[in-house]
Amino acid sequence: MFELMKNTALQELHFRCNGDLQAIIAIHSTALGPALGGCRFVEYEDSASAVKDAMRLATGMSYKAAMAGVSHGGGKSVIMKPKATKGFNRQQLFEMFGEFVNELGGRYITAMDSGTEVTDMDRIKKITPFVASSSDIGDPSPYTAQGVVQGIKAAVDSKLKKPIEELTIAIQGLGHVGFAMAKTLNDLGASLIVSDVDSEKTQKAVDELGAKAVSKEEILFQKCDILAPCGLGGVLTETVVSRLNCEIIAGCANNQLDTPQVGETLFKKNILYVPDYVINSGGLIFASCRYHQHPDSEAITKIDHLYETLTELFLRSSKERVPPKVLADQIAEEKLRNV
Repeated sequence: MFELMKNTALQELHFRCNGDLQAIIAIHSTALGPALGGCRFVEYEDSASAVKDAMRLATGMSYKAAMAGVSHGGGKSVIMKPKATKGFNRQQLFEMFGEFVNELGGRYITAMDSGTEVTDMDRIKKITPFVASSSDIGDPSPYTAQGVVQGIKAAVDSKLKKPIEELTIAIQGLGHVGFAMAKTLNDLGASLIVSDVDSEKTQKAVDELGAKAVSKEEILFQKCDILAPCGLGGVLTETVVSRLNCEIIAGCANNQLDTPQVGETLFKKNILYVPDYVINSGGLIFASCRYHQHPDSEAITKIDHLYETLTELFLRSSKERVPPKVLADQIAEEKLRNV
């Protein structure tokens, strides 16, 4: 375990087991400020998978905050969701998790993530003030979507140089962020291909946005200008990349690359991969501003600035012949070292 932490430069790893609650809080860095990152509530195959997810996500949050210019470190928490066949008291579960967060004394601030809702955050806030997406702060999802759209515009202007209304975009995953992103892109005139594990969400995109629906097995391999992974991480494997039929990958999912080598493969195939923790940082920016009671205009300005941040990253990547993800990692690590 310590070797894993050393390899990822993780500062702290905390565990809590209390009845149905099996939770992990990973703090990667507090160099820029207290760690801020969402709470993921999904089923895991085993505890090792949950720990790995928490560690990878916490690292991504440190890099995300550094690249977004947010005065926070990186942290993440996961609660291992009890199996569907087992009943549990959700309210009690999240209140116990709130006690766990509170005991860290503000070194970690939690927020929404996959599987959690604003109501869960409200339950946590009954116990601790260290919550950044309760109902009094607001859902960060629309702001994450806003940032992803800015990132898509930057990628298109850098590589394709054609208007969005001429684009076909395949979106894998239609959760809070994925659907909000799809709606904005539809309003801008893009043609959409969509899929979600929840058929009702897929049908909603067909009915409301005129999207074309395909199966979850087919969505990654559609002929399109842009592929937007908006589900869980690790979907871009070497096998998947060998079958891609797109020019840009720009989605809101965290940790889209199965391994760092996949990013190298995409670069060699001339597929522009937009680093996930840069393009999806809008939610973090919004949550941080609201948590510190800064005006929403500050968050919107920073989110809009993602266009310039990514445009500069793509330009440097092209000049230096370095994959954008590798270059973004280097920039983020330098910012963390030079605090």
